[in-house]
Amino acid sequence: MYAVLRGIPLDSIKTVQRLPAADHEKLVDRFNAFRNRAVIEAGRIDQVDLHLETRDGVTFRVYRGDWFELWSTTDDEPTRRCVVRLEQIFRAYRTILPPRTKPRGALQVYLYGSLAEYQARLRQLDLKLENAAFYAPSQRMIVAGSELTSFARRLTEVRSQSALAQKEFVRLDREFTKGLAVLSNELKSKGFSPDEIAAELSHRKANWKNEMKASLDAVQTAQRQNEAKFAEVTGQMFVRLYHEAFHAYLDHFVFPHDQHHVPRWLNEGLAQIFESGQLEGELLRIDAPAPERLTAMRQDLTQFGRMPLSEMLIAADAPFLVPHAYQAVADDERMYLYAWWLAWYLTFDRDVLSSEALRAYLDPAARKVDPIQRLERLVGQPLAEFERDWWQSLERRRAR
Repeated sequence: MYAVLRGIPLDSIKTVQRLPAADHEKLVDRFNAFRNRAVIEAGRIDQVDLHLETRDGVTFRVYRGDWFELWSTTDDEPTRRCVVRLEQIFRAYRTILPPRTKPRGALQVYLYGSLAEYQARLRQLDLKLENAAFYAPSQRMIVAGSELTSFARRLTEVRSQSALAQKEFVRLDREFTKGLAVLSNELKSKGFSPDEIAAELSHRKANWKNEMKASLDAVQTAQRQNEAKFAEVTGQMFVRLYHEAFHAYLDHFVFPHDQHHVPRWLNEGLAQIFESGQLEGELLRIDAPAPERLTAMRQDLTQFGRMPLSEMLIAADAPFLVPHAYQAVADDERMYLYAWWLAWYLTFDRDVLSSEALRAYLDPAARKVDPIQRLERLVGQPLAEFERDWWQSLERRRAR
């Protein structure tokens, strides 16, 4: 279990009725117990059940869960981290778009621990892609690659060196303490006074402590730097996995592509919402707009002014058939930004995704309808009115 936070706009709240103090305290205790359990469960990546299997001459670490199978060529720790985070994000998907269909076969996630392995898989599939991850609907398969293995092994090496250094300094400190006792006796036998002996021992002890602290600090700094780099690499991988996994979840569990037509702007916009989910402790926040995207929208408006929504709706899929939003090139980034904010607004400000109108909007027959009329039916407003409300929502967010 995981907690996923969703905000409620203040202007949509008519009244607030507070619980009696005793009931409120009971609720807090229950939720805190849940939070603590989530911390334990999320932290125990060593409890993820992995086993080795060979497929097409490649040995994988394999995980099988309710949502997906993960086949990984990278090391144990990054594999387990990816499993835990993917399980978490699939539960987040479910809070926004509950499953509507029973999947036909298992969703498979292939995680390659080096870009060389990833490129080899692309050649095997006869694909030429710049993206470091993709979802293939026909095969119900996510494929992703990153230099996780080299960074994970470097981190393991540094951790081992740090542990050995800690043990060695403990041993040297014991030896130093014994040496001080010997030195004290030598000084005493040579006629030094107790104060002189204490001063000398104190001076040597201080020098030793400073020397040991400097050495330990250097070891710990190296470990922190490697931990930070490993976190950066895994973080980049999680962004890609979150994005592609949403496409897979939508197609696999909610609106299969052979039964529904999900416009590319909506698919990519929703994927960006989850791609930028913010972890706060053990909680995953998907209700707060990504600050960097709000900043990019502000910069886009300053430089180019408002792009009519009709332009994005009429453009159809072509502008999105490029590197994904997490790798978007400048010429196409505007379409991704608008798709993200429109999807976010429909999800959290208008709650459209839980409406029955969405099913009609995604009906295959609806793709023959003019894209503008199609959106107007979904939101129950003429485009001009809807667009006005949409921009006002953005302005309110910018003002906070």
